[in-house]
Amino acid sequence: MSKAARDTYRHGNIKADAIKATYEAVAASGHANVSLRRIAEELGVAHRALYNHFKNKEDLLDAVATEAFNQLAAKLRRAKTPKSYLDTYMGFAFETPQLYALMTSRPHGTMKNNPALQRAVHGVITEALRIFADPEASSQTRRRQVMRVYILAHGALSLYSAGILDLPGRKALIADVAEMLEGQ
Repeated sequence: MSKAARDTYRHGNIKADAIKATYEAVAASGHANVSLRRIAEELGVAHRALYNHFKNKEDLLDAVATEAFNQLAAKLRRAKTPKSYLDTYMGFAFETPQLYALMTSRPHGTMKNNPALQRAVHGVITEALRIFADPEASSQTRRRQVMRVYILAHGALSLYSAGILDLPGRKALIADVAEMLEGQ
C-alpha cells in the first residue's frame, strides 16, 4: 500500500525561490505587507518550511535587500563618472522605489550580524569610493566624501518623491545633485 504524495511537497531550492518571490512582491507593493504565509503559499509549501531557511520575516527581507544591493553594485561597476554613478544609483531608486525603500530601511547597526548584507552594502560603497573619493585622502576624508554623496542623493530622492522639490523631472534632479557634488 503506497501513501499518496502530499500537496505541499516540491522539489527545488526553496530558499532561492522564496527570495525571488519576495523580491518580486516587494518590488510590486513594498515590504511592509510581506507575509511569510503568502510567500509560502505562492511557492506551494507549508509556511513552516520557510523557517528552515529564514529565522523570521526580517531575515527574509534582509536576504532580499542583499540581492538588491548586489544588483545595484553590479550596475554601479559600469559607472565611469560621478554623473554616470548618480544616473545609475538614482535611476535604480526611481525604477524600483519599493526595493530602494527596503534597502534603505535595513539598520546599519545590525549588519555586523549579517555578513552577506554587509558585503552587499559595501559593494555599493566601494563603487562610490572608486568614483567620488580621493585615493590620496585619509580614510576619514574618503568616508566623508562618500557620505556626502549618499546624503545628497538620498535626501534629493526623498524630497523629490515627496513632491517637495520643484524640478521638471528626474534628469534635472540628477543633474542638480551631480552639480552639487562637483568639486567636493
